[in-house]
Amino acid sequence: MKIGVDLRVLQIGHQYRGIGEVTKQCLDRIFVLAMKDKENPQQFLFYEYEGTTDPKQFLNIPTNLQYKVIKVGKQPSENPGRPFKEKARRIWDVFYGRPVPQGRKSDVFLQFDHALGVPLRPKTVLIAHDLIPLIFWNEHFESPWLHVKHKAARTTLRTILNNYEFKRALKRSHKNADRILCVSENTLHDIHKYLRIPLKKMKVNHLGVSEKAVSTGQAGSRPDNFPTKPFLLFIGGIDKGKRRRVDDIVGAYNNLKAAGHDIQLVLVGENFREVEAIPDITVRKAVRSSSYAEDILTMGYVDDETKKELYEKALAFVFPTVYEGFGIPILEAMLHGCPVITYKNSSIPEVAGKHALYAGSWEDILSQAGELLAMSPKVRAKLVADAQSHARRFTWDKTARVIYQELVS
Repeated sequence: MKIGVDLRVLQIGHQYRGIGEVTKQCLDRIFVLAMKDKENPQQFLFYEYEGTTDPKQFLNIPTNLQYKVIKVGKQPSENPGRPFKEKARRIWDVFYGRPVPQGRKSDVFLQFDHALGVPLRPKTVLIAHDLIPLIFWNEHFESPWLHVKHKAARTTLRTILNNYEFKRALKRSHKNADRILCVSENTLHDIHKYLRIPLKKMKVNHLGVSEKAVSTGQAGSRPDNFPTKPFLLFIGGIDKGKRRRVDDIVGAYNNLKAAGHDIQLVLVGENFREVEAIPDITVRKAVRSSSYAEDILTMGYVDDETKKELYEKALAFVFPTVYEGFGIPILEAMLHGCPVITYKNSSIPEVAGKHALYAGSWEDILSQAGELLAMSPKVRAKLVADAQSHARRFTWDKTARVIYQELVS
């Protein structure tokens, strides 16, 4: 059997983000499963863009794995000078033509990112993560009316085209897929609700978490501004939809400090290299104007060992999000012995269960953090142990096994 895998997902910026991590963790294990499956010899077909980052460098490919690379042309964003005919052909294929036309060379095709397209043939398996851009449409996409007001005809047309392309690719990929593996019940029900995809076509396949902290994308030494006091921790990014309410953490932190708690706040991730680099103006103002700004540490990227140490030493991992497709950071914190304070919505209760401290505002974060500060070591230890046991139920081995069985069945 020829198993096609779209590796372009590791060439378009996702290699250091959530979708990329899911792709890497699952494929590494799928390769091992295929090597052990002596009764059904498998050959993999890797679909890649040419002239850009080699996606295979992010994978642990067994020496004896049978695979072939199929180039699908240059990445559109890196080839702006291509002929009009080629541009028109790509748009036609996205809208009405054949997504990934070379996909027909496979017996079964695996896609981790709907935006890259799902071919009509052969049998296809799509991993569905979330519908965040669609649900938070106004925050992720421009309205063409903004350009109509300024009589910018070309920009208006381009905006309409971009918006339509996203919606078309989203609906078409889910419609074309023979099987959709959703990372959560919440994602499954959202796809059914917003895209009208039949429930019988979908199945829930929870993601996993590993003992090794998920890579933040860049290795390095321990930062000079490592916390020296008890601290609240946030690790992650801030997107256009304002899903991550980091300003709520700052509000709770300010009040804890005002109440006499000598603690720090640690912000980790690409958006937190420095205060002025924080893209969300609300969060940036909150950090800059805090009376206790000297104890708010923006650490940017950290390596895996530093990340693990932060989890292990933090008073709490605070994750004030209003929507998640799954929520790997929550399980990651639990696995490394860090109590979790998060908002109760979307997939969060499904993933965290009864092992998180739930909040809905900065006042709630303040209250839950206060309880942790007053908690006895014995009670805290039980909270941590129960959460660790819960997190260990979510493994990448289980996730990969379900995907592999769907591919070969």
